[in-house]
Amino acid sequence: MANEHEDDCNLSLDRRKFAEMVVSSHQVSDELDPEAIVKRKLTLYLSAYYMADRFNKLEDAHFQGGMSSAHYQKLLNELKDEKFGDW
Repeated sequence: MANEHEDDCNLSLDRRKFAEMVVSSHQVSDELDPEAIVKRKLTLYLSAYYMADRFNKLEDAHFQGGMSSAHYQKLLNELKDEKFGDW
């Protein structure tokens, strides 16, 4: 019974779907040249994809008992604070 509850709590993001959702929800100025628009969208896609991957690994480690709650919270804070740079 406990395993069923743990499975319900474990959240895993589909990296591709998440990245596509992030890119589709982001507006880019039409004033930019097409190459700049593509670069921004690609940067956003890759950032979202790899952030989802890192989140999934973090989530898996937590729910497999490999990480304490305090360590899990610390890593979530690091994930939140990491910057990928300006365009």
